[in-house]
Amino acid sequence: MSDKPKMSLTKKVLIAFAVLVVIAAFAGRNGESKKQSEKAPEPAIEYPENETALIEASKKAMNKAKKAENDMQKGSALNERNNTICSSIGSFTVTDWVGTISKIDSNSDGYGVLKIELAKNIYVQTWNNSLSDTFDHTLIKPSTTLFETVSNLKKGQKVKFSGKFFKDDDTCISEGSLSLDGKLKEPEYIFRFSQVTPL
Repeated sequence: MSDKPKMSLTKKVLIAFAVLVVIAAFAGRNGESKKQSEKAPEPAIEYPENETALIEASKKAMNKAKKAENDMQKGSALNERNNTICSSIGSFTVTDWVGTISKIDSNSDGYGVLKIELAKNIYVQTWNNSLSDTFDHTLIKPSTTLFETVSNLKKGQKVKFSGKFFKDDDTCISEGSLSLDGKLKEPEYIFRFSQVTPL
């Protein structure tokens, strides 16, 4: 026969209750931390209709260029893209387009250089040197509100912007790539920014 004292029923009940309280408290904290770790989904970004048209026309040309068997077929894809953009973009001045900062820099004179990605491999940008910018004046002048705003933005930041494209007789809107492949696979549409604001 054991000499160990028997635990009373009341004591057993109290211990069981204490264990349940600890388990419940732990579960509550775990659930709360899980809720905190689950971030609310970002609201969907609405693109202006003319921006969507430019993106879709550019994507379609990209896909055709990938399947093209020769440069003549690539030229056809580029021509189709240019015609679509011309017929759908409307005014060359656009308002409240949306994109992601791809590059913030300056040229040798300290003027601002800005490149914004609209969709994968589709960009609007200033020229990056004074010679190319002789007639378009896209480089952002220091001591302006726009320069100050842009200089405080970061690569990868989503922004809303306004400004204007430049008419080009060959490509509808001016595009900065030097090669046919560049124009199709990674278009860089030349743009003069009038306003850029973080989202």
